[in-house]
Amino acid sequence: MFVTALLVAQSFFGTLPIDGIRCDREEGAVEHIHVALQLFDRGKALTVPADIGIPQGSDCLYWLHTHAADGFIHIESPVRRAFDLGEFFDVWGPDLTWTSAAGLSAPHGHRLSIWVDGTPWHGKDPRGIVLHDHQTIVIQNGPPFAKPAHPDWSKF
Repeated sequence: MFVTALLVAQSFFGTLPIDGIRCDREEGAVEHIHVALQLFDRGKALTVPADIGIPQGSDCLYWLHTHAADGFIHIESPVRRAFDLGEFFDVWGPDLTWTSAAGLSAPHGHRLSIWVDGTPWHGKDPRGIVLHDHQTIVIQNGPPFAKPAHPDWSKF
């Protein structure tokens, strides 16, 4: 009974590892990359929230997180390894499939449009998109489709 209560409490406060990604007191310094994620629903930009991966009321942050509501994903890890978009969505919470992503929902029989660095992405599962430094990932439900902004990498 005690173990169950402990696991529920840790899950509630967001301190358990997610996909092997820990919630540490300090940002890791071995891997440090930034990715721009842009979401659009029929031409209208959706916000990627601030503080994804920074549980409120805890004293830690996950290796994949956001600081501001600007769409920039920060990967600051104490280990060097590949991270993927599915892991970021697992830390965030919403589903990520070809038909659903953080409030986007493709019409029946259709898929979301996914672009990586300006090129259409047609892989098997969008969760498997490997994250690289200064990469731009755009997920859209349309038409109409928006023209994504060019990220300002000068602050990273």
